[in-house]
This record gives sequence, structure tokens and C-alpha cells, in this order.
Amino acid sequence: MKQIFRLSLFILLCNSIQAQTITLAGNKKSAYTIVMPQNATVVEIQAAKVLQDYLYRISGVLLPTGFDSDKEKDHEILIGKVNRSHANSISYDALDRDGLLIRTAGKKLIITGGSKKGVLYGVYTFLDKYLGCRKFAADVTYVPKKDIIALPKIDDLQLPAFTFREAYYNESYDPEYMDWHKLHSFEGKGSDKSEWGYWVHTFHSLLSPEEYGTTHPEYFSYYDEARHPGLIPNWDKTGAQPESQLCLSNPDVLEIVCKNLKLAMDKKPEALYWSVSQNDNVRYCRCDQCAALDKQYAAFAPEEKMLSTHGGHKYPALGMGSLLTFVNKVAERFPDKIISTLAYQYTRVPPKGIVPRKNVNIMLCSIESSRNDPMTVGDKAFCEDLAGWAKLTNNILVWDYVIRFSNLLAPFPNLRILQSNIQFLRNNNVSALFEQGNRDRGGEFANLRTYLIARMLWNVNVDIQKETDEFLKGYYGAAASDIKEYINLLHDNNQSGRSVKMSIFGSPVDDKETFLSDSLLTRYNKIFDSAEAKVKQQPDVYVRVKSARLPVYYAMLEIAKSEKTGKRGAFVTGENNELMPNPAIVKILQEFSYHCIRTNVTRITEWHTTPKEYLEKYARFLQSGGEWK
Repeated sequence: MKQIFRLSLFILLCNSIQAQTITLAGNKKSAYTIVMPQNATVVEIQAAKVLQDYLYRISGVLLPTGFDSDKEKDHEILIGKVNRSHANSISYDALDRDGLLIRTAGKKLIITGGSKKGVLYGVYTFLDKYLGCRKFAADVTYVPKKDIIALPKIDDLQLPAFTFREAYYNESYDPEYMDWHKLHSFEGKGSDKSEWGYWVHTFHSLLSPEEYGTTHPEYFSYYDEARHPGLIPNWDKTGAQPESQLCLSNPDVLEIVCKNLKLAMDKKPEALYWSVSQNDNVRYCRCDQCAALDKQYAAFAPEEKMLSTHGGHKYPALGMGSLLTFVNKVAERFPDKIISTLAYQYTRVPPKGIVPRKNVNIMLCSIESSRNDPMTVGDKAFCEDLAGWAKLTNNILVWDYVIRFSNLLAPFPNLRILQSNIQFLRNNNVSALFEQGNRDRGGEFANLRTYLIARMLWNVNVDIQKETDEFLKGYYGAAASDIKEYINLLHDNNQSGRSVKMSIFGSPVDDKETFLSDSLLTRYNKIFDSAEAKVKQQPDVYVRVKSARLPVYYAMLEIAKSEKTGKRGAFVTGENNELMPNPAIVKILQEFSYHCIRTNVTRITEWHTTPKEYLEKYARFLQSGGEWK
């Protein structure tokens, strides 16, 4: 009797599973048509064609396309806002702009989404989540081959973790990569049409020293018993930048800024976000009126909370009383726009007694944070500031940093903190996230970081280890286990939890006794020897593995340059005690430079030093006996 019952139950389960399954394609045939709205939008047409293309790549079957004005069939894939009974009950308000919905209903498959690119995001999510496709990099796409494409019952509604999601890596701006991973670009790169009119450090654009510095010095910062309306050289020596900030209590400054902002808006009326934000320095105005506003709204007494500049100089975090008072007034003039301002360095600390207007966006920057520990451990001061801002507004964009700017190819073991940081930000009212990576081509694990960050910007709770393992296998092939071993060894020694700060402005020389010790570098090179040997017959993968090794070579070159002599030095002693280039370092320099040039790495450090320039300078250093110039 029990056996009969079990058999009956098994048959019922099988019938249930069969009833919940639809087969899109099998044995090179399909009964399905891809249906679009009669007046389909560009995004809906693109979504339909992407799905048609990838289903053909997967199964070898080219599904026909049609419109909802055609006679309805049983077997349809409904794309976008189609006029079909199965789709008419969908609440598009719930999907907002970027949300997506994937649903099976009877024999139909529905893929639709919010008003911006939701339906296109839905198609790429369907391909990724349900058919096993992956977009690891702009030039690395995995498409499985399937004789049968069968689907279980699906009812999948997804909303993004953040309304604005940018992984600021050169690698991310391939149009399909952006759409696949649902990314934005404040500059409008790739496939994204930017909603930003101005983006950070805009005081100079809105009221410039060139125009007003001589005639109206009172418009600019007062400190050291004088106004400072001039220009100084850029830090990268490419031009000039404002010497200071604006005097935000001066009523004329408000009028001029609003006038120039209106002119800019008229030229770009479609832009929603406009930054009215401080120049990139800490020379703010200390005139009596500005100082009074800062004091009135300060949450801390002067010097009670100190922060550091890029160069390590300490300054008091006075809050942003004068700045937020000014920005709120600007926001009142433009109620249909969102006025964004920086909470950065001296304005990072949230104020007391004043709140941002509803159409003010606070762009909070984590530039001071350590990168080998999660923010909650390594930068409690920033976490306190974020919590303070979260009590004042839910319109917060965090500008986070994930690379070592001064040494773009240096080993930078911060992968283990990325998810905890992104989760922390999402849980504290952050609505938008800009992860600043490498604006130039190349850099340490650029494609891996871009991929992982992109996945987390949509869903902060993805299985990050699974995502990492899939990427390593898909990108590095047979060498994946070696690359994973290297990553783990590097991170195991990055001084996490030991009160050692890994800065975004550091150098490999800073880490030569920890994760870049001589013994560890030897182990890293052995790992890469093994990795390269495994993929030497696969040219594309071999190049990727050699690119992953570049940071090890770069660390050795920088440490050799610093030490000059000794076991790790750039020089050896000749027969007459003269310094001669170390042959091992010369070989590494040549390997490093050529591979950078071959793979189009554009910069060694942010904004300057191309691989050719690095090779030239290092060659002169070796020839001169140790003078870097």
C-alpha cells in the first residue's frame, strides 16, 4: 500500500513539474514568437532583438518577432508593455524606472520592466539568471549551448539596491556590458544617457576667479587675514585651479551662481542633477558671516573632530553650515531640479539644526577610509557621519574609492571588504553609489572588480564567493585555481584587523614588509608561473593571466627603485664596486612595460605616467646609478 501511495505521489509531482515547465526551444525548433507592443519603444525593440539573438546563440533556433496587434497565439514571449490579458494586470508603478519583472503565465513568458530600461534589464537578467549566460568583460561573454530550453514556473520581480549605480572603471563602459549589468555613467558614457548637468567641484564653473578675481575679491574665501581670489597650478601641472572657495554668505555670490546655473540648465534642459559644490581644496571662507553660520550649525566644536587631506594635513571638520545654507537657497530657486553638493573633507560632518531641502542631494565622500578593513571597523568616524546624514535625508549619493590612485597597478587587496561596505551603505539610507575605480584602461584586477561591484550595485546580497569563482573560471580558465590562490594569499596578509591603514594614496613600498614581503613575492611569482603554464596554449587567456601578474612585477620594480641595493634592490655591485643594473630587475621592467603597452594600459598613476614614460624614466634611473627624474 505504501509503495502504491509513493508511486502515486511521484506521478503527481512529475505532472506538477511538467505543468509548471514551458519549453521555449528543443531539437532546433520552437513554437514561440517574441511579441512587442505595436508602437514599441527603442528599448523594447532592443530588448526583443537581444533576446532573439541570444536564444539563437544558445539553441540554434531563430524565433520570429511580432506585435501585439497580431492575432494572439498560445506560445508567446511578451516583451514590454504588450496588450495581452496576461500582462495587463502588471503594476508598472511598482517597477518605477529600472525595476524588472520575469514571469511565466500558462504557456507564455513575460519580460517587462520600469519606464527607463527595465525591460532591457529584464532580458539580460533572464539570460543570466535562468539560461546561464555571463558577461564577464566587454570582450568575454559566456553563452552555453542547449538543445532544450525549458523553464520552471517563474515570478521574479527585482528592484535595484541603488537608484544610481556607477562602477567607474574604463572597462565598464562597453554599451552591452553597461546594459547587462544595469550600470550608469554620470558622463553619459557607453549606453547611458546621463541625467547629470554638472558633476562635483563646480564653484569654479559657476563663479570663476578669471572673471571676478580682480574686480570682486570679496566673492572668494577669506582666511589668513586676506581674500584669496586667485589661481594656483593644478596638482597634475596640466593647468590652473581656484586658490580657494567662494564666500557663501555674500548675497551677490548667490545671484551670480544662480544666474550661471540657469544658463547651463537652459543648454541642457533634460538634465535633472546639478552640482553646486566646493572646489577640491580645504581653503574655505572664514569671514565673520561664513564663520558664524558654520558655528551656528556645527555638530562639533572646532578641533573636536579632525580629518586629513590627501597629503595628510589635519584640519577641523566644522560641518557645512555656510554651504548647506547656500545650497538650500539655490535649491529653492530650482524646485524642478535636484541640486547636489559635496559632503567632503571639511564639509563631511553632518550639521545640527539645519536639514537639506527635499531637492538637495548630499554627495558624501569616503576618501579618508582605510581599504583593508570594512568601514565599520576601519573608519568609524565616517560611519558616524553617514548615520548622521541618514537621519537628515534619504537623498544621499556616496562617492566611494576602490583603487590605489597613486599606483594603479599596485597590488591592492581590498576585495574582501567590498560587499560589507556596499551593504553598510545601503542599510544607511544611501540611495546612489559611485564606486571610483580606474578611469584609465587597465589596472590591478580591473575586470574582476568591475564585475563584482556591478553585481553588488544591483543586489547587495549576492553570493559574492560564487560570483568570484564564476568570474575566475570564466575569465582565467584553467588558471582560475592559481589566481584564486594568489588572491587569498594576498588578502590573508593585508594586515586586516591590525590597525594598519591601507590608503588609496599609498605605494607598494609602504607594504614591503607585509603583503609585499620578499618571501610572499617569491610565492606569488611561483603561483603565476604555474598559472601561465596551464594556459600557454590559449593566447587570449594567457594574456589575461599575464595582466593579472603585472601588479606583482610593479611592486618588485617600485621596491627595487626604493631600496636601490641589496637583495631586493635595482642595482648590483660590479667588480670595481660600481653600481650596475640588476639583470633580474631589467628583465622584469621589460616584461612589465611591454605587456602594458601590448594590452593598451594607459596610465601607471592617475592622470599621468604612461607605460612608455615609466619605461623611459626607469631606464634612465638604472643608467644614472639611481637618480629618478
